[in-house]
Amino acid sequence: MRARCLLVIAALMALTLGTARTALADNNATGSVGAVQTGPVGVTPTADVSQAGATAAASVPVAVGGSGNNTATNSVGAVQAGGGNTSNDSTGSVQVSSVSASPSASAGASGSSASADVPVTVGGDGSNTASNSTGAAQIGGGNSSGGSTGVLQSGSPQASPAVGASIVGEAVSASAPVGVAGSGNSAADSVGAAQVGGGNAVTRSFLAAQSGAMTAGTTAGAGGTTTSAPVTVGGGGSNSATDSIGAAQVGGGNTATGSTGTVQSGPVGATPSVASGPTATAASTPAASTPASAAGAPSSPGTRTSEGAPRPNRNTFGATKTPTGGPQTLGQLPFTGLGLLLFVLLGLTLVGTGLTTRARTRLSV
Repeated sequence: MRARCLLVIAALMALTLGTARTALADNNATGSVGAVQTGPVGVTPTADVSQAGATAAASVPVAVGGSGNNTATNSVGAVQAGGGNTSNDSTGSVQVSSVSASPSASAGASGSSASADVPVTVGGDGSNTASNSTGAAQIGGGNSSGGSTGVLQSGSPQASPAVGASIVGEAVSASAPVGVAGSGNSAADSVGAAQVGGGNAVTRSFLAAQSGAMTAGTTAGAGGTTTSAPVTVGGGGSNSATDSIGAAQVGGGNTATGSTGTVQSGPVGATPSVASGPTATAASTPAASTPASAAGAPSSPGTRTSEGAPRPNRNTFGATKTPTGGPQTLGQLPFTGLGLLLFVLLGLTLVGTGLTTRARTRLSV
């Protein structure tokens, strides 16, 4: 009986080892203290319930991918998850390969239903490397930190939260996808660098924040009406900050060298739109600025132009303007603007003086 039990246990162990998947990454720690290393991880916790005609379900799948080996050499407090992470002569480094999570929930009762999904991913190509760094946090992939302190590097994050509901035959929905593009962040001999997306490089700088091209598009719908408001902040090329203090760069194609308190952004565009009815066309309102119209071009209705516009004549030539309100004003001499009464009084005074002098001359004779 005992021999049969041992044979059964051996068979089960053989089947288990025969069906186990090959590990995608190996963990190596050499001359390190407090190293925590794990290969790719995937979990999918779920829950559901159904009672009295009502149902509810929830799922939270989470995965940490990556390929290659995790290596920590002469490091203190190195945490590595996924694969393709390397830490050399560093202290307090946290490295995580590409991460994805897709939590979702739904419920329904009496012909009505509601659902919500929040997929989130942090991707990136390549591996994470930290050398001679202190306090380096790297998420995604393609991040490199050398001789830096307090560095946060993240691959391209993407999130697409969405909700929907159906009540009494009417459906409503909303989504707000957000993403930062790019891959590959580099920080060398810097202090306090935050890099998101990719194509960011900082060298010998203090307090630098860099982000790749960003997109956000909010969409909502109810019945036959839908609205959307996409916004983009993008640009070609990469962000670079060298020998700078307090540089903030968003989009791409930004360069700061030997600068202090620099803020740079790629081109910004927004195109909100509204559509109603099954056959209606969407009406969009681009928010991007447009160049001024050339001189002499007709302006669109509702706009005001001040340059080159003729002013209407206030008075017709040869006509007398009649006061319409307020106290009456005295007349003025033409071409002078002086009051007429003043000259009348002056003339009477001179006439009186002349008559008096003439009379005295006669008496003396």
